[in-house]
Amino acid sequence: MDDSELQKKKDNDKFSKIFFFIIPLTVPVIVTFATYLFYPIYAEANLIWLPLILIYWSTIWGYTLIYRKLRGGVFNEERYELTLKLKGDHLWLQYLVVYGPLIYTIPIFIVMYAINPNFSIALWIVILILSIINGPSEETFWRACMEDMGVNAGASEKLRLVYSSITFGLWHTAFVIHLVPMDEAWLMYWLVTIASTTISGLIWHWTMHRSERLFPQIFYHSCANFFSVFPAFIVIIGFYF
Repeated sequence: MDDSELQKKKDNDKFSKIFFFIIPLTVPVIVTFATYLFYPIYAEANLIWLPLILIYWSTIWGYTLIYRKLRGGVFNEERYELTLKLKGDHLWLQYLVVYGPLIYTIPIFIVMYAINPNFSIALWIVILILSIINGPSEETFWRACMEDMGVNAGASEKLRLVYSSITFGLWHTAFVIHLVPMDEAWLMYWLVTIASTTISGLIWHWTMHRSERLFPQIFYHSCANFFSVFPAFIVIIGFYF
């Protein structure tokens, strides 16, 4: 291996390490501060969630496409095979942690949200669109892209699993800052949100490690957004139409 190849390998490692360890931490910072720019337009109409989610999607897709262009990976065929089947080690546990929550999520959804008179058909359509976009967007960046960045950065499997999950949870700080009222319950909402999303990230990334597939996690992530996450925050912020 000549000097140019050695330098290229060193540069590749350095680039991936920056992307893996630093770039995810910039996501909540970018989303938090960029969203403030839209307050004069959207805050009074209780629509600040719209620029927030658009800024977030633009940020994580931007990072994903940059890394894909410069280092490849991310969108391999095995991960994105259109199947809900899982495979690999601990198969029963994979099915349990990915699809098991639907057993209680759907009944809770029916009781708390589906029969709520404040939720119009138009609002449910918006929730459905947000869920369909958000599931693939988050799984692509926080699982597939973070996995490839970590591998190229020389991070161990355990470090890739833990760090991607923690940073996935931390990004939701921007979500809570802008969408949850700053009252005595704010800290509780923040802690619950960070804990639940970090645990979800651990489950979904662990499943990708075991099965080498991502579509099942994308499917459930979108379902979770539709059945619980987005309806819950609509109730919290009181946004109905």
